[in-house]
Amino acid sequence: MSRIRILPENLANQIAAGEVVERPASVVKELVENAIDAEATEVTVQVEGGGSRLIRVIDNGRGMDGDDLLLSLERHATSKIQAAEDLGRITTLGFRGEAIPSIASVARVIMTSRPPDLELGNRVEVAFGKVVRVHEMGAAPGTVIEVRDLFGNVPARRKFLKSVTTEISHIDEAVRAAALVNPVVAFSLQINNRPSLDLAPAGETPERRVRAVIGLDHAAPLVTVNHEDPGAGLRVHGHLLPPDTTAGGRQARLWVFVNGRAVRDRMLNHAVGEGMQGFLMKGRRAVGVLRVDLPPEEV
Repeated sequence: MSRIRILPENLANQIAAGEVVERPASVVKELVENAIDAEATEVTVQVEGGGSRLIRVIDNGRGMDGDDLLLSLERHATSKIQAAEDLGRITTLGFRGEAIPSIASVARVIMTSRPPDLELGNRVEVAFGKVVRVHEMGAAPGTVIEVRDLFGNVPARRKFLKSVTTEISHIDEAVRAAALVNPVVAFSLQINNRPSLDLAPAGETPERRVRAVIGLDHAAPLVTVNHEDPGAGLRVHGHLLPPDTTAGGRQARLWVFVNGRAVRDRMLNHAVGEGMQGFLMKGRRAVGVLRVDLPPEEV
């Protein structure tokens, strides 16, 4: 008798979820990135119970028709890549069809979506990886994804979540990161039905978004960074606080983005520190936002 067996699809999805869904903030990050990839101009995130009870992400993006809505639940289904060559030049943030089946395998998920050119939308309800209902209905253009009872079928995973306050802090950071790098998009974060963050579109002036996210008033000085190397296709741009300026709060740190993705990289942070050496007072660190844009194959 063979000792090697093919795992049931739902179990395989739960294992894959471990790579995508570390905590509620992971779900928020994936769904917000999908909304941005769908060209949404307004994104609302609603959270209850630290995200384990409810995460709802509402966007006004392109939406999905009934076929795409069901396909997004299949593993290895994506609108972002078509050939192996595409892997080296990905410019989108996420794979809608990769995150959703992983999330749906460890939660109760309801997805409602309508493309702007269709009169009716569609809704699909999933309970821990199993589709329980699909139907057509009236809906606003865009997509609404509700994730309830996260890790409800894998209590061993759920017990490793931190306190509600800690999980909300991670969710807040995920939304702020998305807001910093997408200033033309309006973002709203609601915690237990109370507004926590409300950011109007900053248009072509990302400096306004930087001030709003970090918590600076309109009079606080900012240093604009803008360096380009056209030959290498490289650009470094952003806004930093002057070395002699202080800012409080946990948002007052250096936010670094590479091709629109938030990253934590000691080498990049050290490079900024070296560049400001001799200007920063002892014990102070660089504060602000830096974006590094380069050809995707060079990342």
